[in-house]
Amino acid sequence: MRKILPVLPLVILSLCAAGCGDDATPVARVELTPRTVRLSYPEMRAVRLNWQPVAPLEGLTDEPLVFLHLRDERDQVVRTFDHPFPQKWSEGTPVVYEARVFQSLLAPPLPPGKYKLTAGLYEGKERWPLEGLGEEADDREYVAAEVEVPAGTSGPKFLFSPSWLPIEPGGDRYVLARRWLVGRGAIRLTEVKEQGTLWLLLKIPNANPPDRLEVQGAGGIPSVLVRGTCGGVEMNVSGPGMHELEIPVESPPANGICRIGLRPNFFFISGATGERRSVSLENAAWSAARR
Repeated sequence: MRKILPVLPLVILSLCAAGCGDDATPVARVELTPRTVRLSYPEMRAVRLNWQPVAPLEGLTDEPLVFLHLRDERDQVVRTFDHPFPQKWSEGTPVVYEARVFQSLLAPPLPPGKYKLTAGLYEGKERWPLEGLGEEADDREYVAAEVEVPAGTSGPKFLFSPSWLPIEPGGDRYVLARRWLVGRGAIRLTEVKEQGTLWLLLKIPNANPPDRLEVQGAGGIPSVLVRGTCGGVEMNVSGPGMHELEIPVESPPANGICRIGLRPNFFFISGATGERRSVSLENAAWSAARR
């Protein structure tokens, strides 16, 4: 006669003993303000990060990076605002600075709704534990603020001169789209009704053979001269790489129109196609003056 064994209830073993949660000592206390951000299109807002390092970064081989991720209601990362930690990491030395979150006018607007801004510290595949922020949204990634995206647009309208090439994909969630300039060009702001700042992220390309740079004038250093008609601003950036510019609009003109002119002194020439370009606009957004 076959012996019938009793049916035992299914026991689901918790995997937490294998590492759920995080009992590691935090390396810093972090505060981000404001905790609620309203981010219209195409707007840029500054958030303030207050770091209080309390422990060394074990395993660090390069500079630490700060990541800021914008997550939608499905918890998908839709924008990233990663940046280097602004100075050498030192326990006991507070570090306070501002970082930018934005909707670039080159990219499609985000759907209206509520989003989470999460934060963390990493280098390579290593993430370090932090305290002072909200709940953990992912592995050592913490909710830092709530972002509200309203429907519609805000701020001025933007028109590009004919020397700008069509928008093309940017390749990641920080630069979703870019626009190349061929020679000189301008961005015209219309319907300017209040003071504010136009934020631009420009990239001067670094030519590697068979590509080449054709630089005009003495010195051989590629540069871009930027002039604004609302406030008489003149700025110059030089050398390959990314360059951030904040162009103030101090007094809205009676006709509501401002012109931002860009004058590169170089051409980037593709070795494969012979195509000539100059500087690329990687991101751009408007920041209204806060009263």
